[in-house]
Amino acid sequence: MKHFQILALSSLFVFSCAMNAPTASAESNDFTLGKVQSQLSEGMSSSQVVSLLGSPNLVTSTQGGGEAWTYDKVSQESESSSISGAGAGSSGNFFGIFGGGRSKNSTTSKNLTLIVKFNADGVVSSYKYQSIKY
Repeated sequence: MKHFQILALSSLFVFSCAMNAPTASAESNDFTLGKVQSQLSEGMSSSQVVSLLGSPNLVTSTQGGGEAWTYDKVSQESESSSISGAGAGSSGNFFGIFGGGRSKNSTTSKNLTLIVKFNADGVVSSYKYQSIKY
């Protein structure tokens, strides 16, 4: 019986760690707020911007023969955790295996929008960004 309890506790530990492990995103995107703030600057060429941030989501023409590139990134982060008691308690839990326990789930959404304006020569004349976390 003692070996069963050790096996059950070990299994719970392994499965609870595996369930809370972060997962990698299937889509990799280099467009981040840090890159915008630290590396993007006026005077860069359009090819330098593409190398830094990737392709824009939207390209529009501006007056004077220039362009406005819009980058938009929406991401979500989910976190879940669970807590269960160890040992037999008043709720009837036995080593956290049967009954009881608490779980917590939270989701955070982030939106990053960047508009880069180029002059007729294809050089960055200005840019604006907005970052929202909710």
